[in-house]
Amino acid sequence: MSLTSQQKDKLTQFQNITSAPVKNATDYLKKFNWNVEQALNQFFQDGHSFAAAKSAAKVDAKKAEGVYRQYKDPTDEAVTGDGVLKLCEDIGVEPVDPVILVFCCHCKAREMGRFTKDELVAGMTKLGVDSVEGLKGKVGEMRQELLDKKKAKDVYTFTFAFSLDAGAKNLPVEVATEYWKMLLTPHFPLLPQWLEFVESREKKNMISKDTWMMLFDLATTVSPDLSNYDPDGAWPVMIDEFVEWLNKKKGAAPMVIG
Repeated sequence: MSLTSQQKDKLTQFQNITSAPVKNATDYLKKFNWNVEQALNQFFQDGHSFAAAKSAAKVDAKKAEGVYRQYKDPTDEAVTGDGVLKLCEDIGVEPVDPVILVFCCHCKAREMGRFTKDELVAGMTKLGVDSVEGLKGKVGEMRQELLDKKKAKDVYTFTFAFSLDAGAKNLPVEVATEYWKMLLTPHFPLLPQWLEFVESREKKNMISKDTWMMLFDLATTVSPDLSNYDPDGAWPVMIDEFVEWLNKKKGAAPMVIG
């Protein structure tokens, strides 16, 4: 059966983000009645990563360096402050959009709100672009990375170290909370309950890397009813306490942690 022009446009959109073969892309789109967002969600949930196998586009390093110079702070050897805000504006995203964390991860940026020339060029090269328009065209692809569990975990892991103050080993709970909202919403059905639990604690613990990482595992490997939660597993105390708190809240018998 031939495709309509609208269906062809959606097929192109799906392939631009996933690099999936035509048949594979068409099957997903048909399954979800040509709803691109739903088809993409299922594609990444199924663990596909055709884009990873796609050969990187040839990037003109001089053009990429031109982007750096366009936004560079004239008083610093980096893109900072106003330059970062202008870059966000030009690619059509808010500075607090989690897509920015994906881009920072690609750049391996070391400081919040600051890109060195090497970092910016490296990030653009990894994405296969050398212009602002090219970077803008990758926003949809970066947004989909947040739905792919493996790629989302890479961004989530990066975010912990990226967000730490100089010399710190743990994240303030209020900072961690904002990033959980940004990064875990697609993966953690119990996120509202977790945030309520965190807020209800009299002692607002700093968040260690272990707790940060194990929460992602809880979000992505344990069912929302906690039926496969192993209380004897190597969970951090804070997560064990959350499970106890949630079971009490639901009126369930508490799990015995031995």
